[in-house]
Amino acid sequence: MPPVGAWHTGKSKREVLRLAWPAVGSYILHNAYRINDQFWIQGLGGDAQAAIGTSFFVIILNFSVVFLAAGGTLALIARAVGARDPERVDSVTRHAILFGVAIAFVIGVTGSIFVEEITALLGLDAPASGFAEEYLGTLYALFLPIALVPVLDNVFIGRGRTKIPLCLDATAIAVNYFLNPVLIYGGGAVATLAVDGAAPLGSGVADSIAGALGIEPLGMRGAAIATCSSRALTTLLGIAILRFGFDMSLTGSLRPKLSRIADIARLSAPVSMSIAIFACVYLTIFALVMRELPTEVKGGLGIGFQVFEGVAFPCYLGIGIAGASLVGRKLGAKDHAGALDVVWSARFIGRSVGIAMTLLFLIPSRWIVPWFTQDPGVEIEAMRYVMVLACSQYWVSVETVNEKILLGSGHTRPILWIAGIGNVMRIPLAWILASALGLGALGVWWAINATTYFKAAMFYREVQGRGWLTRLEEELEEKRG
Repeated sequence: MPPVGAWHTGKSKREVLRLAWPAVGSYILHNAYRINDQFWIQGLGGDAQAAIGTSFFVIILNFSVVFLAAGGTLALIARAVGARDPERVDSVTRHAILFGVAIAFVIGVTGSIFVEEITALLGLDAPASGFAEEYLGTLYALFLPIALVPVLDNVFIGRGRTKIPLCLDATAIAVNYFLNPVLIYGGGAVATLAVDGAAPLGSGVADSIAGALGIEPLGMRGAAIATCSSRALTTLLGIAILRFGFDMSLTGSLRPKLSRIADIARLSAPVSMSIAIFACVYLTIFALVMRELPTEVKGGLGIGFQVFEGVAFPCYLGIGIAGASLVGRKLGAKDHAGALDVVWSARFIGRSVGIAMTLLFLIPSRWIVPWFTQDPGVEIEAMRYVMVLACSQYWVSVETVNEKILLGSGHTRPILWIAGIGNVMRIPLAWILASALGLGALGVWWAINATTYFKAAMFYREVQGRGWLTRLEEELEEKRG
């Protein structure tokens, strides 16, 4: 059987782009919560920025569990839409939301109990460790909307309605932007953040609101509360749209079907495990390698990872998720040729964006980085990170798009072994380059690049071989038999 790319028409390019641009915007806005936090907490100092940067990998670990309710939802809903089965679409949606609520409860309670032990894994010195504990502890206490937003996003994307998450996230991020300075600094945002008499946009409004309402500065807790509050708004609006815009019953059968939840979890589990491995690998690198490096390195990582990769990766992810949604619907409609055409188009668009992001990392970064820190040491380390990671952006796009194609097809098992092996390889490689060979932070960054090249090649090979399509055909033959 010919590999992917042996034939294609490219007709699906416009269809991929139509779904991709709202998805890209939505994922960038998702990450804008962290960019907002990274921007607004700069007045708390380099230790606060290091806490935000390293805490993100704990958040990714949490997300790996949340993804159990979100990942399989996209594939199942896309298949049901392709098969023109609205009852199954609604049933999967209700069960995904219920599953998300249960996961939020477990993570929120567990995280609140063990927040000190979790923070200790980051290898931060005081006062950075105290900042991280405040931030994570507050997120755990208010975790429900954090868990439900990805579920609702995948519900809408599976339906092919990617503009809805975009609009919801745009509303929420605007609220988050203005809540952050109000809750972090109270009435002192302008005084704390002004440089040469100029304060960030919105600082004056924040001071006026905080003064009128008598809000005291909450520091890192304020940043976490702002994030959870704005996501709660997204959650409520998303559920309202499902109920009144799509006329979906939120209760359905009062007795949930465990088999439906099991189907969602079965498809999600390999991806969830790969995300968990990714986060655990970084936490291990922090404990074994980066613990010995200066706090400025961790602050620079936070800016590079959350600001630059925080824009680039959502672009690749949005393109990949658009491809996943379309592949799932084509397979649900038994249009295998159309699915192959989607794969070619998504890959082409993803690679083009990867090249563009490489240039973004290399050229305007010298002007962008100073916006996010007042610490010269953090600025230097952030620039180093961005320059090195520019060398892998094309390959991150290849990795991400092909991984999401496998997700949309429901053939998720290869995701675990490819991502798992690639990410675990980072631990010994980072130690060898950073500690044994004395390259320091540069050794860690190049270990990330090298393993990205491996994962990109393996994911490309897996999709190119079309095992995801032949497996589906075999399953259909078994059912017919």
